[in-house]
Amino acid sequence: MRKFLTYAVIGTLVAGALLGARELRQSQQASDEPPVEILDQTVVQRGNLRVTISATGAVSPQRQVPLLFESTGSVTEVLVGVGDTVRAGDVLARLDTAQAEATLNEALLALDVQQRAYALLTSAPRPEDLAVAQAALNSALAALNAAASTGVTAQDEQIAYLQSELARNQLWQAQLQRDIAANPAPLVDVSSLLPDGATNVPQELIDQANAALSGLIPSSSLNTGSLNAGLNQAEYGVAIADSNYNATVSRTGDAAGISSAQAAATAAQIALDRLTNGASDRDLQLAEIGLQQAELAVEAAQASVDRALLIAPFEGVIALNNLVIGELPPTQSAAMLLMDTSGYYVDIAADETDVVDLAVDQPVELDFDALPDQVLTGSVARINLLPTVLGQLVTYPVRVALDPTEQPVRVGMTATATVIVNELRDVLVVPNRFIRLDRVTGRAYLTVQDAANSFREVEVVLGLRNEIDSEIVSGVDERATIALIPRATFDPIRGF
Repeated sequence: MRKFLTYAVIGTLVAGALLGARELRQSQQASDEPPVEILDQTVVQRGNLRVTISATGAVSPQRQVPLLFESTGSVTEVLVGVGDTVRAGDVLARLDTAQAEATLNEALLALDVQQRAYALLTSAPRPEDLAVAQAALNSALAALNAAASTGVTAQDEQIAYLQSELARNQLWQAQLQRDIAANPAPLVDVSSLLPDGATNVPQELIDQANAALSGLIPSSSLNTGSLNAGLNQAEYGVAIADSNYNATVSRTGDAAGISSAQAAATAAQIALDRLTNGASDRDLQLAEIGLQQAELAVEAAQASVDRALLIAPFEGVIALNNLVIGELPPTQSAAMLLMDTSGYYVDIAADETDVVDLAVDQPVELDFDALPDQVLTGSVARINLLPTVLGQLVTYPVRVALDPTEQPVRVGMTATATVIVNELRDVLVVPNRFIRLDRVTGRAYLTVQDAANSFREVEVVLGLRNEIDSEIVSGVDERATIALIPRATFDPIRGF
């Protein structure tokens, strides 16, 4: 035991002697060596550290839409000009719509008719409507009864009989004329027929009586052929009159008239039943189909009118107007260009090595060439999934939305967007140029100055880094002085 303690004491003494000798040698050498060259030095201190990605792009409006007509025709009206502010739904311009509006009016009239017809089917009947329908049915039934009867009155039969007798009388006269012509009688003087002593009869009356008698007796010069023709005509007249009389007496109702009257009575009965019992399911279905067709016709006509109108889809500013009244709208370009200037964005291109650090809603600072003293703010709104490839360069489009501002931002201005990927506050920060990275081990070192000509290299743990500074997680204290000295002065035995 004593022997072991003796050896321990001796070892301690020897180690102390060697350490004292080394420190003495280093002190003597330090006093003898010239000062170490310091290229740069600083103090470890606390601060804020940002990791950013920067890119440049042009300002675009929140929305920008070229407006086109959906139909053809000459321009009849242009209601806005370049620079005017419009609201959603405003009519900006109009083509000739005379024909389309006429079609719309016809469709509206047809719809009104269908609506009235449907209302009549579905509404309760009025008392006056029922009375009219009943009267129509009564009239139709009366017409049917009249058509079904013989249709011959006593007066009609009497007229037919008299016409037959008249024809026979005419035949008798024709036969008499024929007989007289065949056997002429001597002409008798009326004066010879007067009683004896009748001397007071005026000669004028005797002459008139003789003339009348001579008229009853045909002249010998009368043509026998004419008398026979008249007799034949009279005989035909009797036959026709008798036939008419027989037809009149035996006449019954007309079949066509009865059928027509029956149809009218049936229709009147159906109309009355509809009013009384309401429309049938089939009638209602047909009426609904007709109403729907009329409504669709109105919608189609209205759409035709609307296609001749240029309507603002959202609130914005007219940036371009290519319309001229009396001419056709352009076919190779937009009729108008509408911009939504309520917000702006900047599209930038992020390198494939940087896009992995980007995320939606990350804050962005924007510097404008036209606004050198202003820094505007925004945020990442969208990161495209597909890249843009130009040769060996692969980038991803990133959209940055600007926050509302009172600054005079205009479409097309150039802006540099700085996306803040990460930010730390109140951490130990040192410039990257003071950090030595061992490429083999990946470890980081700082050269710490202990005295005027005394330096030592310490290992540190790094945190967040950007292009200029790095976060020191551990290995060095705040306010420590660090230096940047030439590597040629490094002595692995004595340090720097």
